[in-house]
Amino acid sequence: MRYLICKNNVSNEEVIARIEYIYELFHIYTLKDNKNSYKDITILNSIPSHQPNILMIIGHDPITNNYIIQNIDTLPEKNIIIISCNTKKIKKLKNIHDKNIYLPSNSTKVNYCKGKEIGFDFDITDEEVMLYRNRKEDIYTMLNNSLERMTINGKDN
Repeated sequence: MRYLICKNNVSNEEVIARIEYIYELFHIYTLKDNKNSYKDITILNSIPSHQPNILMIIGHDPITNNYIIQNIDTLPEKNIIIISCNTKKIKKLKNIHDKNIYLPSNSTKVNYCKGKEIGFDFDITDEEVMLYRNRKEDIYTMLNNSLERMTINGKDN
């Protein structure tokens, strides 16, 4: 699993809080990938790195959209979770092959709330809260209950 935080200046406190969130959500340990993280994208990798077969990308739409559009053909993960605003460009992708892509139900705007007010140490999206609420389900039930699975021409891929 890879978890990408797509925004500038992610604090160490937020990285630690998200590592804890991922553990509570998926029961997976993660570490920050200092070698491959850069200014706009902070990467957290699971231990072991190939399980589960998920890429979760969270952040601001120009960064998330560009990352997915530029890398869709080379992403090794089968299941891609995108929590970002303005996912209409991603919905237009035709070359997703055997990928399962999960998006927010509202493809134009993602709502954030102050995480400290509800028990999280980072600003959290409604979708992340819904995932957390469904964390006792198996991963795929949790995803299907919290997000919209992308289809091509009205069909699942």
